Formats: sequence, structure tokens, C-alpha cells
Amino acid sequence: MSSIPFEEFSRVVTESGVEGSLDFLEQHFRREQDFFKLFEVLKMRCRHGLGLPLIYSKQPDDLDETQQRQLEDCLLAACREIGILFFNLGKFQEGWMYLQPVGDKELNEKLIRKIESDEESIDALIDMAVSQGAAPVYGYRLLLKHYGTCNGITTFDTQSSRFDSEIQKQMAEELLEHIYLELIENVKYSIENAEAGSAVESDSEVPTSHENEERRLTDWLQLYPDLTAGGAHHVDTTHLASVMRIARPVDKRESLRKLSELAEYGSRLHDDFKYPGNAPFEDTYRDHQLFYDALLGENVEGAIAHFLAKTVSTEADQLGPVVEESYVEFLARLGKNTEAIEFLTDRLLGKFESLGIAPPPFELADTPESLQKLRDFYHSSDDLLGYAVCCLKAQ
Repeated sequence: MSSIPFEEFSRVVTESGVEGSLDFLEQHFRREQDFFKLFEVLKMRCRHGLGLPLIYSKQPDDLDETQQRQLEDCLLAACREIGILFFNLGKFQEGWMYLQPVGDKELNEKLIRKIESDEESIDALIDMAVSQGAAPVYGYRLLLKHYGTCNGITTFDTQSSRFDSEIQKQMAEELLEHIYLELIENVKYSIENAEAGSAVESDSEVPTSHENEERRLTDWLQLYPDLTAGGAHHVDTTHLASVMRIARPVDKRESLRKLSELAEYGSRLHDDFKYPGNAPFEDTYRDHQLFYDALLGENVEGAIAHFLAKTVSTEADQLGPVVEESYVEFLARLGKNTEAIEFLTDRLLGKFESLGIAPPPFELADTPESLQKLRDFYHSSDDLLGYAVCCLKAQ
């Protein structure tokens, strides 16, 4: 640094005092793009505005609640500004250091999406977005794109629990979309290379390239009923089974349709590639197809009977509460809250600690009848708090 800024600053200090000096320093460090030092200047400006010493010391500041809040707001604004400046300069790791305390998820997402995900930046970008929680869904999409399904499943299983249910659901949708498109592309590639050409009858019309782009997985399964004959498969079957499990919470109709198609594909695999799941989805593909189809409004009563039967067969087993809560959650997703409350009060409440699978009883009790049923249960169980909540909710 030349001597000119020092001489200028000395003159400003003499002529303009603290306010002018801070203006000078702010302009200088902005011009030099020295944002670390600019942040220190902004901190001094925050303190000066509240009549505090410019520099922090071991002596704590004597601030009332309003002043403390003003100082914190000012410092967070400084963090936000410096974080954005670093991001705009392409230094996203430095920028994230300042944006973390701000907690603005929309801003994080907006800034991270502007970063070019090349070989040099991708690892740090995914770490910041997913592991550090800056933009988990977008970061998870990048991870799937650059590192594939296997890493995506491992990351979901190890890290998704850190995020709320909505973020987990969106991550599951990203994984679902990734494996669905992967399977479609592999099926088309297999057919185009005549690996499954014999699966179509000789008089069948071969789809054109344009038609291929628009076909769903079920279309291919109908056109080529022997697509998976002889143990053939077009995606890692362990990945397919994992997606059945991971994507259960999704609720968008299109996503449920894709899951049903994946389950149908899985049900056609050779037995060697049908891996058993956990209760109540032991028969991974059959159970999941019934589950997803019911959520789409297909064979609802048949699916309810199927999963209800599982609660009876596992009643004495240690998995009983898992299966029963899963059944209640299934009923709730079908909009059958009255039946869910009936089952809860008859089979679960007061007998087991909630596993967090089924929605809370007070959330399910959305009609006067179901609320009365729940209130009666708590009364007979001598549970004053539960009874009181029901009474208050009824008001």
C-alpha cells in the first residue's frame, strides 16, 4: 500500500473526526475489494452509531434490551452485505462464513445458484450447500448430477435427518426424479441397441425417436413385457429398492405416479433382484405399489385391507408399533382421519410411546366426532392433559 492513503487518512481524522474517518475507510476498502477489513469498519460504524467504543474490549457493553437488539441487527446487516460482496466476487466459501449467522435461506439459495459448478468448485459447493445446510435441496441435486445415485442415497441416509420434513421431502423428490430418468434412458438405450428387441412381437410398430422422448416407464413395460426377462435390469436394483423407501413421504401426484411405475418395474425383476424391505413393506415392490396407487386414488379399500392385515399379523411382534403407526399414517394421508383416530384409540394410545411415524392425535382429530372419540379416550384413561387439550380445541 502506498503512503498516500495514510497521509490522506491522517488529514481526514483531523478535519472530519470519527464519522469522516469511517467514511474514508469504508470507501477505501470497498475500492480495494478488501472485504474482511471492510467488515471491521462496518462493525465500528455499528458501535459508533450506538455511542459505544469503536473496538470491542474485555469490558462488556452496558446495553439495554433495545440497544442490544439494534447492535445485533446492525451487525447482521453488515454480515449480509459482506457475504453478498464475497459471493459476487466468486469467493463463495468466504461469503458463506458471513452469511451463516444471517439465516436467510432464500438469499443463500439465490447466491449459490449463481455459482458455476465446475471441477474446482463442486466439492466445496456441495459441502456448503448440503453438509453445512446453506441450500440442501439444490446442493443435493448437484450431488446427484455429479456423483450419482449411490452417493445420493448414502448422503440422504446420513444427512437428511438434520433437515425438516419439507426439505427431506424435496430431497427425496430429487432422488426419485434422478433414478426415474436414469432408468428411462437406460431402457431406451437397451431397446435401441436391440438388447430387448425380441420382447416385441414381430408385427408391433417400433416407436419413433420422437415418441421415445414422450413415453413413460409404463409405456415401455407395456410395449416390451419381457423387458426384464432372464434377470435383465436397467438400473442398480439396490438403488431402486432404496428409492422405494426414501421417497415414501412425497405427495405430489406426478411423483407418486413415477413411484408406482418404478414399483411395477421392480415387481417384474427376477427374484434374485427383489430385496425384502422392512415392515410393513416386506414385499418391497408389491407393498409399495399398493401404497402409492392408493395415494393416487386407485384400489384404496384393497390397500387399506392389505395393510390392516399386516397390523394383525405383527401384533405380538416387536415391530407391531412400527406397523401400526405406519397404518395410521397411511390412513391420514388418504384423508381417513376418523378411521385413524379409531385405530389409534383402540390399538396404540396409552400402550406405546409414539415413534413419530403417525401424525399427533390432536392433528388427526379434525371433526367433532373424532375429537369426541379422542376426548372420551383420555377421560377413560385418566389423562387430564389430553382431555383438556381436546376440550380447548373443541372451543
